[in-house]
Amino acid sequence: MGAGTVSSSLLVQELDRARSDLSAFNLDWWLEIARSFPGYREATFIRGKETLGRLPYVLRKNRIGLTFGHDPYWAHLGGPIVQERLSISEQADAIRSLVQQLPKRASLTFVCDPTVSYAGLVRSAFIQAGFEYTSQLTYVRLPEDGDVLSEKSRKHRGHIKRAAKSLDCIDVSACEFVQFFKENLDARGKQSYAPLDMLPQLIGRAVERGCARAIAAVAKSQSPQGPRPTLDAAIVYIWDDRRCYYWLSTHRVAGAGSKPHPDAVKLLLVNAMEHAQSMGLVFDADGVVTPGADHLYRTILGFRIEERRDVFVRLNALERMYQKSRLKLMRGRSDAG
Repeated sequence: MGAGTVSSSLLVQELDRARSDLSAFNLDWWLEIARSFPGYREATFIRGKETLGRLPYVLRKNRIGLTFGHDPYWAHLGGPIVQERLSISEQADAIRSLVQQLPKRASLTFVCDPTVSYAGLVRSAFIQAGFEYTSQLTYVRLPEDGDVLSEKSRKHRGHIKRAAKSLDCIDVSACEFVQFFKENLDARGKQSYAPLDMLPQLIGRAVERGCARAIAAVAKSQSPQGPRPTLDAAIVYIWDDRRCYYWLSTHRVAGAGSKPHPDAVKLLLVNAMEHAQSMGLVFDADGVVTPGADHLYRTILGFRIEERRDVFVRLNALERMYQKSRLKLMRGRSDAG
C-alpha cells in the first residue's frame, strides 16, 4: 500500500448506499445486448411469474478445448443481481440458488462489486459452492476531492498541462472508437478477448442513454475542415447512479508517421475525472491488473483511495491439471535457461 493511500472510505460507501446498487454493467439494457451474442447464459430465480434474481455469464472454450465461463463480454463487474426490495433471507435464498445453477464442469471466474448491499451474501454463496475468494485492486476518487490537477505532482501536472496545449479532446462515435481500437490491436499483432462487433452496440446505446462518452485526443495542428483527424488516443467512460468507470482505452502505435503524444491518455483521463466530479459521481479506475496501471493511477494521477473488488474462481479438474502441467513446463524452461 502506498504512502497516503487508504484501503477504504466510509464516505464512498455512504455515497453508494444513497443510490441504486446496480453498476452500469448490470443494467437491463446492457444485458439485452449481451443476450444476442453466442455463449451467453443466465441463471434465474423465479417466484410465481416474477424473476427476482439472475446471474448472467458467458461460456466458451479456450485454445485447447477446455470450457470456462466468466462475466458477460466487456462487463468489468458481474455476479448475481437480485431485487433490493427482498428481505435479507430472501436475497440469500435467491443468490444461493443462482450460484448452484452454474455448470459444475466448467471453470468459472466472476468479478463482483463489494459495494452492493448484498455483497456479503454473494461472498457466502460462492465460498459455500467451492469457489476460491480473492480480490482485484481498483482506485477511486471522490467528487469532493477538489481540483483534479492539484493531486498530481508538479512534474506530472506540467506534463498534462503541456498536453492540453498540444491536443484537443473531441467526442467520437462508437464506430470510430471501435475502428481505432481494432487498428491498434492489429498494429500490435493482438486479438480482442471479447467480440468487437458487440462494442459499437454497447457504446452507442450507452451514449444514447446519456451514461457514457467516447472521447479522443487529436493534435491541435490538424485542420477541422480536413479529412478524418489522426487520433493519438481514445477512451470510453461509462457511469451509473453511483460511479463513473474508466471502461475502455486505446492509443495509436508509433509507425512511419508522427508519433502519438505520450500524455494523450492522461489528458483524456483528467477530462473524464473532471466530468465525473461535475456529475457528483465517484470516479472508479475500473480495476488495476498490471504494475504499469498501478503506477499510472497512484503515482501519476494521484489516486489515494484503494478498494478491492471481490473475485471468485472455481477450476474444474481438467483445468487444474492443465495449470499444474503448464507451471511445471515453465519451471523446466527456466531451469534449462
